[in-house]
Amino acid sequence: MQRPRPLWFLLNAYSWIVLLISAVTAVLIGQWWVVLLGIIGYLLALLLDLTGGHALGRTGAFRLAQAEQENRELRAEQARLLGAIQERDDKLAKMGAPKVQDEP
Repeated sequence: MQRPRPLWFLLNAYSWIVLLISAVTAVLIGQWWVVLLGIIGYLLALLLDLTGGHALGRTGAFRLAQAEQENRELRAEQARLLGAIQERDDKLAKMGAPKVQDEP
């Protein structure tokens, strides 16, 4: 079982950099609403981290990568099989045989 990581969002360096840059910008230009843009950037950085699987930890990210690889292999196999079925149907059509109905 995977260990829970309840405060993973505090370890994201990119999100803290975005928030820090927005705070520095707000101080320099004197417009504190710019910090809100930094908060939005912080949340976007976390969202990108989630979609990449980094919030899962090393084992979770490794499992995600394995699942993605298996998915690619299955899609390639599916495309190969569909191509073979198409070739079979084309051969049968050239020979004048009736088309074989595939059951759902």
